[in-house]
Amino acid sequence: MKILFLNANIPNYVTDGLFHGLHAIPGIMVVDVPRMNYMYKDATFEDLYKTGSKGNTLYGLLQEDKRVQGRRTYWQADIDQYDLIIFSDIFEQCDLFNFIYKSVSAERRGALCIVDGYDIATLFPYFNFFFNLRVRPWSFLYSTKGAQYFKREYSNSAELYGFAKEKYASLNAIFSVFLRRPKNRFYTITMSVPEEIIEYIPYRSKIKDFVDYNVDPELDCLFPNRKAVEVGKWLPSFENQYQYYQDIKGSRFGITTRRAGWDCLRHYEYAAMGAILCFKNLNSKSNVCAPLDLDETNCIPYTDKEDLVAKIRRKTIGELESIQEAQYKWVSGYTTKAVANRFIAQVSG
Repeated sequence: MKILFLNANIPNYVTDGLFHGLHAIPGIMVVDVPRMNYMYKDATFEDLYKTGSKGNTLYGLLQEDKRVQGRRTYWQADIDQYDLIIFSDIFEQCDLFNFIYKSVSAERRGALCIVDGYDIATLFPYFNFFFNLRVRPWSFLYSTKGAQYFKREYSNSAELYGFAKEKYASLNAIFSVFLRRPKNRFYTITMSVPEEIIEYIPYRSKIKDFVDYNVDPELDCLFPNRKAVEVGKWLPSFENQYQYYQDIKGSRFGITTRRAGWDCLRHYEYAAMGAILCFKNLNSKSNVCAPLDLDETNCIPYTDKEDLVAKIRRKTIGELESIQEAQYKWVSGYTTKAVANRFIAQVSG
């Protein structure tokens, strides 16, 4: 299978994880246009520093496939040779998408795949509505019918079309009755981590309670030396990836919650090294919104500090070991390769 991976050169955990995973599947050749320098072993410090994690976990890992060299030049001439054409950022690439969409036959449009890894639940072109209206109003005329759309965040059907609960509560309630989630060629996609970072650390060998990174202001009292990190700010507790991983490996629990969106690389990193996820307000998340398949069997959902502390205290060591074991099973289904395999299965029908 040949895949043309058109990217906006803007790092995104969803698309970058998918790109990494596609490279792990035998028989697939992925041509990235332009070259995603930060994904390869020859990435520079400047490349890695511009990623969301400053180069951790997903980045600087791949050896470039020699077959790809030369295919980036005048890639448009070879577009019919590709089985799939992936767009990694529909907001930045909408004009390019429309050009290719109009250029191919109706039968070929099923080979076009939009991967929407944005933090918001709104579909293109309705997110950043006023920007589109002011700068490129023609984008509202673009169609994605027939293309395959992969969405990370989802709240309800009205929010897909721009009626966010937080801003337009009444309109959201009204339009949720009439508007429907697209049924055909509309899928959920998640973040993912490389299989090689999964390391089994027995619960009983952990030496402290929490990973030293707090994302819930209600829990500041449990982190006396570190207040909760503000949404959208890079404030690492660790100088490098080694220190970060060592802290996870030594911790029994990891705090997580919805931030800009529900899905976060942190969920998978914690689970990969045996820190049990303590997930605030998990029950408020739609079951078709990433992260998928988390519940009380493989993490600890909580509503506030008292609820979290009480739930941890009530559980026996054996119960916590069972949760950790189920969590390892869960994260093994969300490696980059596993997510890429599901992606290929879905686009192949």
